[in-house]
Amino acid sequence: MSASSIKLSTERLQAGLYIKLPLKWRDHPFMLNRFQIESEAQAKVIRSLPTSFVYYYPDKSTTVPLPALTEKKENPDEVDPHAVSREKAAMEQEKQQRIEEQRRFRARIQKVQKHYQRSMAQLRAINMKAANRPQAANEDVRMLVDSMMVFGSESNVTLHLMDDPSLAEDMYAHSLNVAVLALMLARSNGYDNDQLRSLITGAVLHDIGTKKVPSAIVRKKERLTEPEMNYYRQHVNYGAELVAEMEECTPEVETIIAQHHEFANGSGFPKGLLGDDIDEAAQIVSMVNFFDRLCRPQFGASARMPFAALSHLFKDNKAKFNPRLLALFVKMMGVYPPGTVVKLSNDDLGMIISVNSSALLKPNVMIYDPDIPSDQATIIDMRDSELEIDTAVPISKLPDAVKEYLKPRTRISYFMDADS
Repeated sequence: MSASSIKLSTERLQAGLYIKLPLKWRDHPFMLNRFQIESEAQAKVIRSLPTSFVYYYPDKSTTVPLPALTEKKENPDEVDPHAVSREKAAMEQEKQQRIEEQRRFRARIQKVQKHYQRSMAQLRAINMKAANRPQAANEDVRMLVDSMMVFGSESNVTLHLMDDPSLAEDMYAHSLNVAVLALMLARSNGYDNDQLRSLITGAVLHDIGTKKVPSAIVRKKERLTEPEMNYYRQHVNYGAELVAEMEECTPEVETIIAQHHEFANGSGFPKGLLGDDIDEAAQIVSMVNFFDRLCRPQFGASARMPFAALSHLFKDNKAKFNPRLLALFVKMMGVYPPGTVVKLSNDDLGMIISVNSSALLKPNVMIYDPDIPSDQATIIDMRDSELEIDTAVPISKLPDAVKEYLKPRTRISYFMDADS
């Protein structure tokens, strides 16, 4: 146990004490093993459990334990002998309801995962056809954009952490991430359906020109030489040429692809455009592309966790982007994007698995608890909890058991669905 906890007899419990139960999660009616006792009724329920002690945390408590060897004298006429049983049964029922909600949430994630996998398959088909048969890729582009447009008009959209694809499909995962984040940002920016359609198409195809760059350069794990980088930068022009032959690609789409590496301060390529000389939709794609490449880097760069990438974007690279769009993006992602490992106010560790666009500060968090199998891990909807997020925790600082349980990773994949 932590040095900040003290072993305490259950007879000394009262409301206001912050405690941890020395029981497996399924052996008690509370949603968490660690919590603050809210009432005398809860204290009585704890005394009825198969344990004579708990671990008490003075620093997190708002009161002190009852004196040792002191028993509260109660008038038998005022005590309902079935009160504890009723309270315990009610808590068990609530716990089962929460477990059922978690089951439905997991089913929802599985549904989103299938949609994500279909989108990945469509992206794979697009990339296989685009280099040599651009027209043949039209139908795949149309189907993918149609499926993503479903979320374009929804007011509440949830951004989910997806199972990571293989490294062989890293390029497709990156393109899909950029499309998802660009869509959500553009929707927050008030884009209409025609604007959204052009933006999604441009985002999905923004790196299509890499098909004409030697794979030895595109997939290189080390820093590119200057000649290699010059060759790589040509993918912007190659991409614009490829999509010009595709019916789905309007002039607006071509502009997004041509400008997706331009930055507001003129430091981008291929033309070094400044500020409003860059199309706004291209500014959106450029920014989310930059963010995702911080998390899913190329050419030997170190990967950053999503929260660190967001901080780096805002603090160290703000000159590269439209300040209004950057502020909107940070607000949209929340302080802790999906994939971030966090420490909660009760010292529990967990990983954010989804963020609701209507409640950014109240994400869904999967909790590390060695008493529960990882595939059944407790998922807390922070909207229904008094817990708060204290801080983000780098993967390098996590104990091995926590890393194995939560399986955090640096190469994050996102997808979305509309709240029901």
